[in-house]
Amino acid sequence: MLRSFVFAAAMLVPLAGVAQVRVDKLTFPSGTKHAEDFEVPVISGVDPRAAARINLAIQYPLLGIVPGRYRQPMFPDDSMTARTTSLSFTVVRADEQIVTLDIQGEYMGAHPSSGHTWMTFETRTGQPIATSDMLTPTGIASSQKAVDKALRAGIRDVLDHQDPARFGDNATEAQDDMRAQREQYDECIGDMARHDWNTTFQWGAQLTVSRGCMFPHVIQALDDAGEKTWTASYASLADRMTPFGRCLLVDRKANCKRDDVRPTAGVWRGTIGKTAISLLTQDDSLIYLYDRYGESIALTARTTTPGHWVLERKDDKKDVLETFDLTAAAEGGFTGTWTQAGKASLPVRLE
Repeated sequence: MLRSFVFAAAMLVPLAGVAQVRVDKLTFPSGTKHAEDFEVPVISGVDPRAAARINLAIQYPLLGIVPGRYRQPMFPDDSMTARTTSLSFTVVRADEQIVTLDIQGEYMGAHPSSGHTWMTFETRTGQPIATSDMLTPTGIASSQKAVDKALRAGIRDVLDHQDPARFGDNATEAQDDMRAQREQYDECIGDMARHDWNTTFQWGAQLTVSRGCMFPHVIQALDDAGEKTWTASYASLADRMTPFGRCLLVDRKANCKRDDVRPTAGVWRGTIGKTAISLLTQDDSLIYLYDRYGESIALTARTTTPGHWVLERKDDKKDVLETFDLTAAAEGGFTGTWTQAGKASLPVRLE
């Protein structure tokens, strides 16, 4: 049975000359087990199409649902020991330019863990914002270098002042812990040199860049350096920002244009024939789904030439099952056709 969500007011953010960006807490129907452990943001007060994109980009990755459609059980008892067990959120920024949210989660796998996911959206369009949308390659590299410097300094300070007493009364165990700490920091420094792990970019009142060594769970207590941050004003970064980034966060305009708009990035909603669908990226993969059912269908991009994209669904044998043939529409978004073997082509419209 499908049911609709209702909202509970959480935060109103006034905008100059435009409607308020409203960030509510999703409230589940009465009787939903474990619902009290899951606080998920819902955006409204902006263009309804933008709000729909943002809410889909939040709720589908976090909960596996299409906004407005609800299936019981939402949180099966057996899943509470093998996946996300709770969610909460903080509104970092919500204004005419961007909406940035800090999603805090607790997870259960081999060991319990916790973490943060930062999501940033352009308020006008509701499209997700990636770091490469805002900073040039030089800007990304210089920001990483700055936070790396802070983290290396923190590691050096820890290693220069290792105290066996900090690791307990057992001398042998203390030496083992000190050795494990040094080895983990050596590995961390190597990772920084190779840039083979992620830096977190948080777009709030200023840019905050974070990095930590991410010790394995069983020795997390040995990470005395912790996470380090580097902050910078947008004005100071202007020469290392993209034209879109400068327009949005330095000039603080609300009608900024992106140079690279494509269906293989972002969130797009529309129809195949008369059936509602959504197309979005999730975990660096491209998926589409029928809004009524909410099951993700993986796609790959076969050709991506300027203004023209061919997206395919393939089976395990790499045979093509479905094809989207899309072109950029003059009024924005994308139009084209969807084909499936043995069936007539249907028109596609995405916006």
